[in-house]
Amino acid sequence: MTQPDFTRRSDEPELMDADDVSSAELRSAFRELALINRYLGGHAATFGALDALTPPDATRLRILDVGCGDGETAELIAGWARTRAITAEVIGIDLSPETIRLAKERRRPGVSFSRRNLFELPSSETYDIVHAGLMLHHCPGDEAARALTAMHQRSRLGVAINDLHRHPLAYHAIKTLTRVFSRSRLVRHDAPLSVLRGFLKPELEDLCRRAGVPAPEIRSRWAFRWQMTVRR
Repeated sequence: MTQPDFTRRSDEPELMDADDVSSAELRSAFRELALINRYLGGHAATFGALDALTPPDATRLRILDVGCGDGETAELIAGWARTRAITAEVIGIDLSPETIRLAKERRRPGVSFSRRNLFELPSSETYDIVHAGLMLHHCPGDEAARALTAMHQRSRLGVAINDLHRHPLAYHAIKTLTRVFSRSRLVRHDAPLSVLRGFLKPELEDLCRRAGVPAPEIRSRWAFRWQMTVRR
């Protein structure tokens, strides 16, 4: 068996990014991913980055969630805001019509979803914070830098990033867990591959340099997550 190469990001495509995945398969995969995030503390990096960017006297926030998937994270961001007495409008966007269809089933106040392309948003369309949770590793090569530039340009306070640390222990742990417990072919294939598409800290720092944005604040979180903020 060929051993994975942890010295560079994988460019192998994830199955969930394909155009022919059914709603039923996506629903099952997102359900399992929600459990993984819940039990492995996957949302802590998102909340930590939002806390870092939010002024202590903030009472209202408009937040863009890029690559929102089935909308669970956008919904949790709205809940994060409520616990801080902040009135938040959370807008989730994604390229997949099937995931947006699933997201729209949530119908939560203050949260909305639409199929839109980050790179096609008008330059005049801005948000207080632009968030990307487990989205950046889906971007190959230079597209990740382009995405970071686009998100930063559309933020007033900064960009909040939650993504994966490419590490052998993370890879083998999630591969074993999903092999034993997952019933979704998408999760069994994509979860370990996502780690291989993840980042080392110097790569995130270089990504920000190539994107032409300020130096990031990067914090390592439990379960091999990066919490990264890029301020305006």
